[in-house]
Amino acid sequence: MKLNKVIAAVSVLTSVGIAQAAFNDAGTDYTNAPQKRYVWNEALQPIELVNSILCFTAQFNTTEFANQGPYLVLADEGACFDDTDDGSTGQSAGAANTVSYVTAVADVTRESTSSPLIVNVWLPEMGGGDGEQAIKFKAVISEGASDTNPFGQFQFNFEFFDNFDNLTPRGGGEVITLDSVPGSIGFTLYESSSNGSNSYTQSASVVMDADRSNGIALTASDESGAYALAFNADNVLVQNASSFGSLPYKSGNNSGTCLSRTQFNNDVHRYDLFNKTTGAAVSVNSGFPIKYASQNNGNYDSFGYIGYWGLWTEVDNAVTNGETVVRSDDGVTIPYTVIKAPGRLVKNSVKTLALANARGIAFSYWDDALFSDGTFDQWVVKYLTAAADSVGQDGFYKTGKLTWGNNGPTVAVYGPTLISLSTNESLYMYSEQLGGEVKYLEGKTSLTYYEQKFINGSETGAGEELNGGSLTLYCYDNCPLGTLDAGELTSWSGAGSPFESGSGPHQFTFSVSGGNALTLVSVNSSEPVQFNGSLTSSSLNNSPWSWGVRSGPMVTSTVSNAYDIYDPTIVTEYYVWETGLSSWNQLTAVKDGNGDILSFDKPLQFTYTHTNANDRSGSAGAFAGQTYLVNYGGNGDLWGLPYVQTGNRYAPEFSIADGVVMGGSSQYVIKAREIEQTMQSASGQCTSLTLSDPSVPVPTSVSGDADIGDMPVIDGDPSVIAGVTQ
Repeated sequence: MKLNKVIAAVSVLTSVGIAQAAFNDAGTDYTNAPQKRYVWNEALQPIELVNSILCFTAQFNTTEFANQGPYLVLADEGACFDDTDDGSTGQSAGAANTVSYVTAVADVTRESTSSPLIVNVWLPEMGGGDGEQAIKFKAVISEGASDTNPFGQFQFNFEFFDNFDNLTPRGGGEVITLDSVPGSIGFTLYESSSNGSNSYTQSASVVMDADRSNGIALTASDESGAYALAFNADNVLVQNASSFGSLPYKSGNNSGTCLSRTQFNNDVHRYDLFNKTTGAAVSVNSGFPIKYASQNNGNYDSFGYIGYWGLWTEVDNAVTNGETVVRSDDGVTIPYTVIKAPGRLVKNSVKTLALANARGIAFSYWDDALFSDGTFDQWVVKYLTAAADSVGQDGFYKTGKLTWGNNGPTVAVYGPTLISLSTNESLYMYSEQLGGEVKYLEGKTSLTYYEQKFINGSETGAGEELNGGSLTLYCYDNCPLGTLDAGELTSWSGAGSPFESGSGPHQFTFSVSGGNALTLVSVNSSEPVQFNGSLTSSSLNNSPWSWGVRSGPMVTSTVSNAYDIYDPTIVTEYYVWETGLSSWNQLTAVKDGNGDILSFDKPLQFTYTHTNANDRSGSAGAFAGQTYLVNYGGNGDLWGLPYVQTGNRYAPEFSIADGVVMGGSSQYVIKAREIEQTMQSASGQCTSLTLSDPSVPVPTSVSGDADIGDMPVIDGDPSVIAGVTQ
């Protein structure tokens, strides 16, 4: 989520040609869709801040609101900052996919058309969890960006606070464009922050010719040390040391790493889908913004978003069951009633993958041996064959012990040790690659995985799941007891577990109305399946079910044998119920004035098999022939492809070429929306480059401030949402 014009400080980006086809005819959405490319290198880390700031503030549409007074903005933080890029690829329960905005107040002034544009912004809550803070920033823009100066002329100051009630400074920074070196453009950066005993500083000076053909830069951060860069049209020379003073060029040593500015490795982080025949963009009606009353008093003063994944609000759990929220549509206020349930019903459509195609997939697995050991978090399981992997027999093998740490997962090699299955026994696993739960029934030649759909009560039309107003479901395995107390959440199975001990079928009901509307009810116990209201996260710290409980498969008619529910030739659709203390395993929906629950589009979901021909580089490597369950939520949000973590960064394992056909009926084509480029090695090509100090020194402090006073109080609706003026 970077800004091309700033990245141009150290690189010139190249275009990628696209083969012509019907969807790619002149004027189609596919042809007109822009592609954002940016260069990443560790030396550019301080410049990332500038990219993110400019990307974020671009959502405020400041020039449209000059001298119109303070106005509200809902800005998409995740579109410009990378904190949420956790590498997750699977079919989510919803937490990671829920839209999340930050609220801001902006005030833009200008004395005349020839005067600087002054932009003051207050962000009362930015970031999340322990990193949440309040931010003030002030930008004085004296010249807009142009072809001759892609940065324009501005000074940008920002300051951090715990919150606007406690204005104890926690740091801040400054970005200033250059205007003191004739014939040159560039900028300087300084940022520092502190939180208790932790502190962080980064800085940079970038100076280049006006045509950006040659330049010098120094950058530094506490994470990666100091860098010196010299570049021309073809290459960049880079040195690294612990500090500016210890960079080798300071003592006459001009050696370093030579990289190409014309040859790149490309990693795609965001894609869009288009109609294969017409080239029209594929849209998904995923939800809309709402307002709610933070004090539940009819004063709608806070903002949220309702959609397929549930409800996001500025403060967690701010809206209760039965509360009213409102939507503004072309100036008309439309009320909706919030509906909450203690869990949610998920419909699963069974898909199969031949075991021969399962080689290479890493599965996650949990068993009693893991919990008895307690030194790692999950088993890594792979399907191995005697012919290809030198094991005694074909089967699923434990091959590693995975542990989650602050910097992601680490895997200790183990075995391989065969997981032995008795006749008709099922093996339960999880696969990010296949979108979530995976099951294998002993003796079969394929495993099963699932396309999922959340049931929210709107499915009452002809042919839909709840057309009759209710469902009767039959469970044969992992059948929940009812309302679960702490004593029923101590074991994975048997006594102390949340599941029935007797053989099935156990009967359950799910209705759109009544006392337990949209809640699974056990016929055996006559209780809703939910956590007891007295339970808290802290009381379940040592429970294996602290993250929630998920039932086994439930079907709408009985089967002959309990193990038939895992036979995809017999059961092609089934339901599961998930419940817990977190919002992501509970249901939140809204109904309109007619009492109808609103329906939102489920993300598009289909399987994709990677090949050499589909790979952006032309070589799929170890991923050739691998199958993935892919989801598309619109607006560049495609997930389900694998990522790899290096340090605190995630990168895709492969990237798909533009124009590749995909979808269950081959109805879509794909196009990259955001491409991260890394410069390829150009050893021996930097002999004409000389490292030196930039003509403008790296700042060691800030010269201005963001003293813009108290945040104005705004009662109206947001004027801008994610860069779109309302």
